[in-house]
Amino acid sequence: MFDIGKKISRAWYTVWNYKILWIFAFLLALAGGSTINSGGGGGGGTGYRFNADQSDQFHWNGNWDGNRFESNMSSWMQDGVTWFENDVMPLFTPDRVIGTIVWTIVILFTIGLIINLLLALVRYPTETSLMRLVDEYEADGSKKKFKQGWALGWNIRAFRIWVIDLIIGAPGLLIALGVAIGGAILAFNAVKGDFSFAPGMIGLMILAGFLLLLLAIVMIFVGLWRQFIVRAIAIDDASIGEGFKQGWAMMAHNFKNAFLTWLVMLGLKIGFGIAFFIALLVLIPVMAVMMIPGAIVGAIPGAIAFGISSLFASGPVVWIISGFIALMFFFTVVASPATLVGSWFDLFSSSIWTQTYREMKAGSVPPVLQTSEIVPPPLA
Repeated sequence: MFDIGKKISRAWYTVWNYKILWIFAFLLALAGGSTINSGGGGGGGTGYRFNADQSDQFHWNGNWDGNRFESNMSSWMQDGVTWFENDVMPLFTPDRVIGTIVWTIVILFTIGLIINLLLALVRYPTETSLMRLVDEYEADGSKKKFKQGWALGWNIRAFRIWVIDLIIGAPGLLIALGVAIGGAILAFNAVKGDFSFAPGMIGLMILAGFLLLLLAIVMIFVGLWRQFIVRAIAIDDASIGEGFKQGWAMMAHNFKNAFLTWLVMLGLKIGFGIAFFIALLVLIPVMAVMMIPGAIVGAIPGAIAFGISSLFASGPVVWIISGFIALMFFFTVVASPATLVGSWFDLFSSSIWTQTYREMKAGSVPPVLQTSEIVPPPLA
């Protein structure tokens, strides 16, 4: 029986009464597992315009002979300009530009891979813990402390879910890699003055775009399937292969219930997205206050990155690396109030899908949730 109203009420009850779940949902959101994009997207336009009169304060001399600015600039600006002209610009000469593009792709891919692996050490244990904690709470109303909850996720089940996501994400990664290789080949031939491959490469890139669009549509279905795969693994300790099979069987045999739940969750997500935007406006003063602890927290890893990068680099490169690391932690702390709000919806959503999984597994007979003395406020 499809009773979404009861599911929503039960999920709201879980969010309100089981506060330790907030920590796991918050960590999941920080590690990139949030269903709501809480990124602040900062800084596009500042409203500042640079005009010709303002160029006088930098004493721009208007030529391109290597002496763009006069010597009365501050020393750090002179060092930056010198570094850019001596170390960066030569990388984009015709004989080196292809190597620069290739190495840039390799470096960015490596950095992204390392960051994602580190985040996976947090994301998948917390996601596994969240599903198992909600399942146990739905079964008998029992609550666990953080250490007990973390132990539920720090095991082979989290690793299996990580592998599941690797398998699911492989087609998109292959298409993106193909686009990157095709773009590099096109750029290489363009530098050599050979444009004979251009029509074919452009056609392949259009085809890749179409495949990505088709993949996005397929991923809607796969995302629904994943809800049952990961719960079969997290809750019932299924293997990777069993997770695919059990998830498919459960979704196929209860497709109407699963699809209606997905539609309702889509509507709730849209509604929460609107409310989240309003909440961001309200949270601006709070996030402004968080800039102070954010600067303190960011300074520590920034200083560590500065010391390490000084061992193999010098000049502005060291400052760029340490500044990038410091800003990562700074914006994480500043945006933490918004991340917390977004994590509440993640917890709510996880509870809805765990209820759905339990009902389907039990033959659509929802278990009785044990109540406590705390009564959540009524849903508006």
